[in-house]
Amino acid sequence: MRYITLSHNVVGMTLLEIMVCITIFAIIGHLTLSFSPDFLALNRASNQMNLLHRNINYARLYAIDNGTYVTLCALKNNECVVDYWDDQVSLFIDSDKSTSLNDEELLLSTFEHTHHADSLEYPRNAITFRPDGSLNGFQNGTFIYCPNNDKANLEGLALSISQTGRIRIKSTNKCQKK
Repeated sequence: MRYITLSHNVVGMTLLEIMVCITIFAIIGHLTLSFSPDFLALNRASNQMNLLHRNINYARLYAIDNGTYVTLCALKNNECVVDYWDDQVSLFIDSDKSTSLNDEELLLSTFEHTHHADSLEYPRNAITFRPDGSLNGFQNGTFIYCPNNDKANLEGLALSISQTGRIRIKSTNKCQKK
């Protein structure tokens, strides 16, 4: 009788091969993590500008649909103020066109402030839409969102609102220090 023996080759890795693989993974991981904060800041900027864009569109459409004045602004003590755009932004029906939230006016929505390292600026204290969807008075302008404002090494985003209420988002270098 004949025995058939199967020869098995031992397949495995040596300690040296494992250490080389770990070293390569560590180098790639380190390079990837060094770009991570900038990537997160740019992602945060994009998300915040999209949120602002949606709320501006909502305000315009609400004003048209309901035939009323709608205001978007940063409220402080129920008054719209120019220097607090990077704080909580509110959207409300402004029936008396005063850019202040009264007891008889309806608060439609709010959205939270920007990240503490970022900044959001707008040259006016409020944006008020008329019942026809255009801006009230001369409230057109450009929002400037600067991610990682302290470092000022990243491109920012600019959201421009025309007098007719149309919106355009583009990148801007106004955030970078020279």
